[in-house]
Amino acid sequence: MTTDRPYVAYLASSDPARPQAGRINDEEADRSEKAVLTAYLSHLTARGHRVLRHRVLRHRVVTDPDLTSTDLFDATAGEVVMACHRTHYRALVAAYGVISDCERLFSPARRVLLLTAEPGPVAREFLSHHRIIAIWPEGDTFVRVDPAAEGSGP
Repeated sequence: MTTDRPYVAYLASSDPARPQAGRINDEEADRSEKAVLTAYLSHLTARGHRVLRHRVLRHRVVTDPDLTSTDLFDATAGEVVMACHRTHYRALVAAYGVISDCERLFSPARRVLLLTAEPGPVAREFLSHHRIIAIWPEGDTFVRVDPAAEGSGP
């Protein structure tokens, strides 16, 4: 089944669409991602953005039950956002796959990886090379690094 428009699916923790491919169940990661997503959602809505998001961590914006899912879609900015607790290579590769697959369904859209903390230089280079915007919390606001600003995109 495919559809042109996203819809909200309510997924149980044991559903194969959750956790994301390549990611084991990790309560700490889930809590951190939920906290940063909630804060970022508040940040966006306070600025008047229209955002699609699940209400509870296990609910995801998806397009097809058999496909991957993303955490939110900022309809105002045209950005597909996925939260990621870890920035080691395997986590970045898995996030890249998921967010790239979701991006095509919200076309045109930019890809955003919402991190729980500032990424290191290797993670920043990876994200910039793959034209993924990095956002993380810093105090009461969010830092945003656009891949074009990094200058290392393809």
